Amino acid sequence: MQYFIKNKIVSLGGSSTVRDVEGNDLFIVRGRVFTFTKKKVIMDLAQKPLYQVRNKFWHIFMPKVFVCDAEGKILLKIKKRKLFSFRADFDIFNPDETLSNYSIDGDIIGWNFTIKQAGLPIATIGRNFNVLKDSFTLTTTLTDQAPFLIALVIAIDNWVDKLSDSQR
Repeated sequence: MQYFIKNKIVSLGGSSTVRDVEGNDLFIVRGRVFTFTKKKVIMDLAQKPLYQVRNKFWHIFMPKVFVCDAEGKILLKIKKRKLFSFRADFDIFNPDETLSNYSIDGDIIGWNFTIKQAGLPIATIGRNFNVLKDSFTLTTTLTDQAPFLIALVIAIDNWVDKLSDSQR
């Protein structure tokens, strides 16, 4: 199934919509207006929180992004695999700083990604070209894991946004 994640053009907190191929709303991504960590909450259509994504406030060289459960408990930490690499590959760590069984491998220009679980691809992410807003296409057969995979897409978007903010 394909999921289309599009940042809203006019949004104070960086909210997004998640739709299917027919344009039906599936999930809501709501950003906070005044936050230094770019906190975003992934919710179902009844506005029940499913996951939270936020950046680490302080970082020395490269940003780190956290995926949290609905209550804010950190489930995973995402950071770039190699500091000085052109590829957009990410390692995903558990809270105890051990590698999880998830990873994200990107291409050299950072537009296409593969989410892997135990080394096997479970989803692909395509970053779509749009001047006004970021948009992504998530393709997976694991519809039961869709909210979690959408949280990973939002985490990549937060990482890219944080990196571009720090380079200004």
